[in-house]
Amino acid sequence: MDITETDIARDNHDYFNIVALAVVVYTVALNYEYPSLTYTGNHFMKMWAATLLYFFLDLTWVTLVPICVKSPGVIVKHHVVAILYLSAPIYFPRYQWIMGAVLSVEVNTWFLICRRLVYRSSYCPSYAQVSPIITTTVSSLFYITWIAIRCYLYPHVLVLFFKLWKEEIETQGKYFFWELLFIPVHVVLCILNLKWTYDLFKPIIKRWIGIGPKAIVVQNGL
Repeated sequence: MDITETDIARDNHDYFNIVALAVVVYTVALNYEYPSLTYTGNHFMKMWAATLLYFFLDLTWVTLVPICVKSPGVIVKHHVVAILYLSAPIYFPRYQWIMGAVLSVEVNTWFLICRRLVYRSSYCPSYAQVSPIITTTVSSLFYITWIAIRCYLYPHVLVLFFKLWKEEIETQGKYFFWELLFIPVHVVLCILNLKWTYDLFKPIIKRWIGIGPKAIVVQNGL
């Protein structure tokens, strides 16, 4: 099987994301003290600007070259929601510390893309095979960060939002705050993560119970 136009479009988009997401993750890391992982916010605007620029560039790329991803409609909707979400820490500075936790998901996205690159030969033999040590390491880190961030941290942040809402009610005696508008946004992101988790683990579970493909299936585009 030869490398197609779709393969090339996907590869170019993946290479862009490998570099761009590394920059985003780096700016996030700048806002923490180590090894305590205490949020400082000393470089918040760098993190915010880098993230906003990334989403705008990637949204434009996917819109102009939709064949570079498997589900362009889902990606476009996700990026629009994410861009709206990024306005929250600007309008409500006291919640800026949450942004670092939310953006940690890009660590998993980086491994997702890296995993697709190292497994390319599994769906197109024209690509060179990668060492099993590399593929196993990348795949393991991908699943670990997926479960830790998308399946645990994101729902945990949602619970945290409701706790903050409860505290505001108790201290101010009001039930509505403008900050509440961003809770549905986080709910949408949690729902997307739930859908993607189902899509990811469904074939794996089928393989475990003997009714799915025997080999690992790596999607050729998100």
